[in-house]
Amino acid sequence: MNMNKTSLFTIMAAAIILPAFLPAQEEQNGPEEKPAEQANPDQEGKLDGRTPAERGAAFVKQVASTKPKPGSEYYPKASAPCYAARLVLNVDTDYALRMLDESATRQIEKTKKQMEAVAAYDSAPVKPAKKPRVIMDPFDKVALVNTYFLAKDKIPKSTALKIRDYVALWDQHKALQGYAKGAWNYKLMMDASGFLAAEEWPEIVDRDGLNATQIKEATKKRLMADFDEITTRNMAECGATIYQAVNLSAIRMLAEFAKDPEVRHRAVLTLDAMMLDIACTWNNGYNVGPASRAKYWYSTDTGQDSMASTAAAAWIWFGSKRPVSGTGFAHSFWMATPGTYQVPELIVKVAQDRSKPFVHRSYVPGMGSSDVHRMTYHSPSYGLCSQWDHTGSPTAGIYKESRRNMLKWVSDKPSSTFAVCMENPHRPYALQEKKSNQLGYGENGFAQYMQNDGVLLGLYSVPETVQSGKHTFEYPYKKLYIPFPATGSIVRRAAKDGWIFCHAGTMLFGFRSIKPYRWDKKPWGQHELLWVDDRRNGWILQTSDLAPFAGGGPDAELARFADAVLTKTKTDASGIDREVPTLKYTDLNGHTLEFTYVPHSLAYTDQSKVDGKPIDYHSWPLFDNQWVRQEAGSPILTIKYGDKTLNYDFSKWTKSGG
Repeated sequence: MNMNKTSLFTIMAAAIILPAFLPAQEEQNGPEEKPAEQANPDQEGKLDGRTPAERGAAFVKQVASTKPKPGSEYYPKASAPCYAARLVLNVDTDYALRMLDESATRQIEKTKKQMEAVAAYDSAPVKPAKKPRVIMDPFDKVALVNTYFLAKDKIPKSTALKIRDYVALWDQHKALQGYAKGAWNYKLMMDASGFLAAEEWPEIVDRDGLNATQIKEATKKRLMADFDEITTRNMAECGATIYQAVNLSAIRMLAEFAKDPEVRHRAVLTLDAMMLDIACTWNNGYNVGPASRAKYWYSTDTGQDSMASTAAAAWIWFGSKRPVSGTGFAHSFWMATPGTYQVPELIVKVAQDRSKPFVHRSYVPGMGSSDVHRMTYHSPSYGLCSQWDHTGSPTAGIYKESRRNMLKWVSDKPSSTFAVCMENPHRPYALQEKKSNQLGYGENGFAQYMQNDGVLLGLYSVPETVQSGKHTFEYPYKKLYIPFPATGSIVRRAAKDGWIFCHAGTMLFGFRSIKPYRWDKKPWGQHELLWVDDRRNGWILQTSDLAPFAGGGPDAELARFADAVLTKTKTDASGIDREVPTLKYTDLNGHTLEFTYVPHSLAYTDQSKVDGKPIDYHSWPLFDNQWVRQEAGSPILTIKYGDKTLNYDFSKWTKSGG
C-alpha cells in the first residue's frame, strides 16, 4: 500500500466539526465533553475513494478548507487541525500561522495567570474560601506539539519557541494522578508530547525543574510500560468511539517523529496491535464492537453518515461500501497527517473480508473493576456485538460510559444502529448526586447480556435501593428503552405476538421484551423510543441475513421472517420474575440459549449455556477469530490470511512475515 505524505494526511474528515474546548473535570473516567454539532452532510458533500490515498485526499482537502467554530479558534484541541491541514497542504498559510501563534500565546498567558493566582493564594495570610486551580488540557499540549512536527519547516522560530514554552509549563516528572491516571488518552497525550518536546528542545526545563534528559527518562519509562500493557493485555479504552482515536494519534506521533529508535519501533508495533483490534470489529464502514467509552447517543449511532473519531481514523485504511459524510471529530485528524506509518496489509485484509459469517472474540483483563469479554458476530450485511463483564458492585465506574450491546447493518440510510439501553446514574460511583445519565449514555449496572452468533439475550433485575459504602440510596434508574431509527434504515416494521419485526433492507431482526412495552408519544430526534417500565425483565434480539427469506419485496420477506420466528423458535420466560431471573430461548438455527442472571455478590459459575454447554468466558483469548490469535497475557500474536502469516513477539518486539 503506497501512500505519499500528502495523501496519508487525509483521513481527518473528522476535523470539519470541531468540539469546543472544555476544561478537564475531576471525573473518574476522564474529562467530560459535550457533543459536537452535527453538520449537514448535503452541505459538506460525500467523501469517497478506492484506495487509502484517494480517501485521504478527499479528507485533507475538506479539513484545509474549514475554520474552527466561533469561540474555539484559540483552543488547540479544537482548532489546531484546521491550521495544521493548511500548513501541510501549503494553502492559506498566513492565516494558519497567525492563528497558531496566537493560540500558543493565549495558552501560555492563561496558564501563567492561573499559576500566579495559586501562588497568591498560597502566600495569603487569610485564605479565600476556594483555592484556585491550574487547569491545563493535554489535548492542547499534544495538538501544539503535533502541529509543530508536521510543519516545522514552515513555522517561524518565535512560534516554535512558544510551543516549547507551553510544554515547559507542565510538570512531567510523574504520571497523571486521580481520575486522569485512568484515562489512557490523557496519559498517552501527556507523555508522548513531553517526550518529543524534550528530544526537540534540549534546553527545555519544565515546571518541576526537570531538564530535557530527565523529561525523556521519566516519560519514556511510562510509555514503554504502556506499550507492554496494550500489546499483551489490550487496553481499558479499547473500542472507545472517540478516545481510541486519541490514543492512536498520540502513539502515531511517536512512530513518526521520535528520534529514539526504541521508542519509535515499539510505537509502530503498538499501533499495529491497536489497529488490529478495530479491524476485527470493522464491517463495511461500521465499527461494531462493544465500546469502553461511548459518550452520548451520537457516539453509539455511528456509520457512514456520522463517523465518530475512531471510525473516521479507521475508514482511511479499511474503507466502506459507500461514500461517507465528513461529520466526525477533530481527534482523528492526527491519524491522517503526513507520515510513513502504514497499517500492515494482512490487518487491512482482516478488516475488509466480510464474505462469510464469523465470530470474533476478545478479552481485556482487569479493565477497571472487571475482566471484560467482548464478542462480535459478523455477517456480510451486519454485525452484532455484546460484552460480558461482572463487577463486584453495580456502582463500578465501568458502567458510566460503556456501550455493551449494539447491532449495526449496512444501509444507504443514516442511523442503521439498534442498541438496547437502560436508564442509569450519571456517575454510578456517586449515587448521592441523584442524577441520571442522558439518554443513550452509559449502561445500567444491573443489566447483563448473553450472545451466541446472531442472537442476543438480555436480563436485568433492578432493586429499589443500592448500598454504596455505608449508605443506602434509592435507585430509580430502572427503565429499558430502545431508539428505533426513523430515517429509512428500517424499511418495514411490524408487531406481532409480543415481537417487533424489522426489515432493515440488507438484513432482518426481531426484538421481544418479555414484559409489556410502550411507545413514547413524541419522537426523540430521528428516532422513536420504546419503553419498558418493569424492574425485572428479559429480552431477545434475533437477527438474520436476508437471503433465507428473500423474494417478493420487503413486506413478503418480513412476513416470512416473522412466521419463522413465531413457529420455529421457543421462549421459556417462566423464570423472569424470580429473585434471580432466568431466560431460555431456542433460536432459528435450533440452538438453545439458557441464561441465568448473576448477582454482583456471586461469581460467574457457568450460568450461561448454549445447547447445554457452559460458556467459558475465562478461557477467552486476547484476540480470536479465523485469522487472528493471541492468548491472554501472551506476547505472541499471529495473523494468518490466505497463504501469508504475520507474527509478532511483543516480548522481543519483533515482527516477521506478512
